[in-house]
Amino acid sequence: MKIAVIGNSHIGSLKRGMDMMKAKEVLYDLCFFGARGDGLKSLTVEDSSLVPSDEGTADAIAFTSGGERRIDTDGYDAFLLYGMEARPFFIAEDRYYSSAVLDRAVDDVVEGSLSYNTLQKLRTITDKPIYIGHNPMRGARRNEGPQDVGPYERGIALLNARKYAAVGATLLPQPATTIVNGNGTAMPFAQGSKRLAIGDAHDDALHPSVDLNHMNDDFGRLWLTEFFAHLS
Repeated sequence: MKIAVIGNSHIGSLKRGMDMMKAKEVLYDLCFFGARGDGLKSLTVEDSSLVPSDEGTADAIAFTSGGERRIDTDGYDAFLLYGMEARPFFIAEDRYYSSAVLDRAVDDVVEGSLSYNTLQKLRTITDKPIYIGHNPMRGARRNEGPQDVGPYERGIALLNARKYAAVGATLLPQPATTIVNGNGTAMPFAQGSKRLAIGDAHDDALHPSVDLNHMNDDFGRLWLTEFFAHLS
């Protein structure tokens, strides 16, 4: 199975995480198409492909993919959209929300993001499986309070039921072993993160220590391990 991984700087942890894995652990053939920031907003639909409309983004995805300057959907069996402003959602168990309130909240979380816009473009040219990985939850130190991931898991299920299922996509949670306080990522995974390599002087440069939004290679390895298990 060949999978196109499409994303912004967050795919750096996945790409380097896969390099850490043993050959027998890499169960699927992944090709990465990445650009920093919101560069992928320039993707346009041409025939069965997503094609960047600017040279900088084309150069970036060519570097991350090993030479491909467009994403030809005919060449892949499935797609993973990772990062790109996709967000999780949290639903408290002891609170009641009307259906209208939930629908509005879900729309607010999903619509307008680079991830969802890219998903909609893909859906105009392919009916193959599409998976979504949200931005990692912000790095946090484990506190003494509740560690319940129930609100997070219910939120992921709600987003799938009320939004992603309608377009044949599946939102995946980040590994439970990386979560602290029910809504953050354990601090060790937020330390030592690096910029996405796209062929310039900033390739693999360390993010500032105050950046708690990007995750390191260990996080990427764990995320892909669970992704492969889900596919299997």
